Amino acid sequence: MEGLKENVLLSKYSTFRIGGPAKYLIEVSDPKELERAIEKALELDLRFLVIGGGSNILFSSKGYDGMVIVFNLGNKFLIDDNLIEVNASMPLNYLVNKLDSYTGLEWAVGIPGTLAGAINGNAGAFGGEMSDLIKKVKALEVKDRKIIERDFSKEDCNFGYRNSIFKNNPNLIITSAILELKKGNTEEIKDKIRNNLSKRILKQPKGFSIGSIFKNGDNFSAGELIEKAGLKGMQIGGAKISEDHANFIINLGDATSDDVLALIKIIKKAVEEKFSIKLEEEIKIF
Repeated sequence: MEGLKENVLLSKYSTFRIGGPAKYLIEVSDPKELERAIEKALELDLRFLVIGGGSNILFSSKGYDGMVIVFNLGNKFLIDDNLIEVNASMPLNYLVNKLDSYTGLEWAVGIPGTLAGAINGNAGAFGGEMSDLIKKVKALEVKDRKIIERDFSKEDCNFGYRNSIFKNNPNLIITSAILELKKGNTEEIKDKIRNNLSKRILKQPKGFSIGSIFKNGDNFSAGELIEKAGLKGMQIGGAKISEDHANFIINLGDATSDDVLALIKIIKKAVEEKFSIKLEEEIKIF
């Protein structure tokens, strides 16, 4: 298949800069190419994984024994009054800044990754989240070795806190979504975007990371619990719990997935022992 590569390092496709070789990797730029790539994986009897920006994924340093499909449709969207249809692979931050005459997305400024990733994990910040904006999600479902085009209403998406029907289900691949936004005052929206970005820059640690490792709870902040457990700054190999925000793990340059997983294990054990709270990962691990 044209464009299909072998033994490609996944560290290049993750904001964590961690990941061993994928057995096969292909980059696709339209939905039909995506379908053909999935068909090829099925033909070769390979497990497959479709990724976008790689901003919330920890790849194993041992690699991925299957086909990784990098989906990039470019930055296209269609506007019909207050309904905006957006390609799944569009960077969320790009969309926020392009739609600065619409209100509802200001909370998402500075969030790395694509629209699909944000829907997948029901991303949110500053009191807003993706589920507030979704009208419809279009996806491919791989079932019984067949590829089916499906439309999901907001209710069908089963959104929860940092969760959806799509999360950890590689057989559901988001291709686009229709967002429902409201028109607003551009200057007020830009001010809100700037304010949110300033807050994010102050909170967000520098370095290679994949964002928050653990979900917050109704009554607790995961970062605060990790800090109170005395783990801020702990380092294993090339991975370190950020001293700026304890819910971030930073790759200092030579971290392996085992380093990160060891820190995750220590964090979960310490927090449960000290606070009787079981932390749940927000990231996806492959």
